Amino acid sequence: MTPALRGNRVLRLALLAACGACATGGAIRTSDVTPQSIPSLEAERAQHPQDNNALTRLGVAYFKAGRFRDARPVLDTVAAREPSNGVAALYLGMTAEQLGDFAAARAAYQHYIGIAGDAGLKRAAQQRLSLVSRNEMEYQARQALASEATLAAMPPESNTVAVMPFVYRGTDSTLEPLGRGMAQLLVTDLAKSRQIRVLERERMQAIVSELKLSDSARTAPATALRSGHLLRAAEVVQGSLGSQPGNQLQVIAAVVDVRSAGLRGQAQGRGVLDQVFDVEKQVALQLFASLGIQLSPAEREAINQRPTQNLQAFLAYSRGLEAQDHGDFGAAQADFDRASALDPGFRAAAAGAANATNLSAASQQSVGQVESVVSQTTTIGGAPPAPVDDALIQASNNVAPTSGAETSNQNGGGGTSPPNNRTNSTVDATNTSGGQRVTGTIVIIIRRPS
Repeated sequence: MTPALRGNRVLRLALLAACGACATGGAIRTSDVTPQSIPSLEAERAQHPQDNNALTRLGVAYFKAGRFRDARPVLDTVAAREPSNGVAALYLGMTAEQLGDFAAARAAYQHYIGIAGDAGLKRAAQQRLSLVSRNEMEYQARQALASEATLAAMPPESNTVAVMPFVYRGTDSTLEPLGRGMAQLLVTDLAKSRQIRVLERERMQAIVSELKLSDSARTAPATALRSGHLLRAAEVVQGSLGSQPGNQLQVIAAVVDVRSAGLRGQAQGRGVLDQVFDVEKQVALQLFASLGIQLSPAEREAINQRPTQNLQAFLAYSRGLEAQDHGDFGAAQADFDRASALDPGFRAAAAGAANATNLSAASQQSVGQVESVVSQTTTIGGAPPAPVDDALIQASNNVAPTSGAETSNQNGGGGTSPPNNRTNSTVDATNTSGGQRVTGTIVIIIRRPS
């Protein structure tokens, strides 16, 4: 067999492989999509605007080029059309994060977690979700402070309650973290009534951090009013706790009505330190009474549940909250793990450890580093299957061999082709006339016989 004949057969096999890839909707690696692909992908979008795979590649290419505002609408379109497209969901999350749209990033990561098939990428999305949720609250706190005058003139949202971190007033510094633990307990218990909406402790903490409030300021009624306006909460709970002789713990709380700028009610509880949960329940039930809420038997029973019976576990958990509020996620993770080790049934501690782990990992990794992992471990499906064009295969017989060389036609017959009687069948895409374009893993342009 002559070299020309062998070359002809190799080309035919390549064409058949290309057609097979197209017919099965072949996929390409996400890492193979580069900013240099943008012009051809934009042209493909113009020709096939409904092709979700082509749009996904274009969105990825825009992202890699740093063109986030161009990537956003493209990925939004794909995500709406094809909810199962994990690559689009991940890149939409990363794009929104780069644009500072934390709400959209959170929604995209949450969606991906629900459809993820890759455990490693699901874990990465969970890590980004934890960080984005925190960043979103901090951003909202900054925005609220910038719009404080406007928010102060707006009525609060009805039946919305916020709880400030409690201030510790005592001499035992090891008990100081209980201020945050007490606030979290009250948030959890107040939320068990369907008659009010209780804001997350972290949302109030973002306001406190942004305002850089001192301990004395956190118990001032004026501070409750201000934070209530910023959060649009109708009522704000604030208070303090302190240790007293005889290993006694006393908790004092007040409910400030943001509308009237007056005191709606007070609550207090007292007991030995080891009975901190009993003390908290006393305060919680009095707060419900101050808010005018009648609890159902089921709600009352739920409120009486204790998250743990281990004081040391709760202290470790409270230290974890404090470390997390200060942005020390490694220390928070260690404290939450310590609480879980002391009481394996302490579910809030386990959840805190998982969240701190995610925050620690995500805070040490940029969006660009995450994208690199996503790019290397995912593929983007090929174009919708296209029928194999017999003329495309037939055209492979028209490759011009060396002058006088033997060729074989598709019917298996032999013969000699006149030298130079056909043009080269493979030409540059920009110079093709009447060619057949194939989309898939391989793109080959064939000139039809003249």
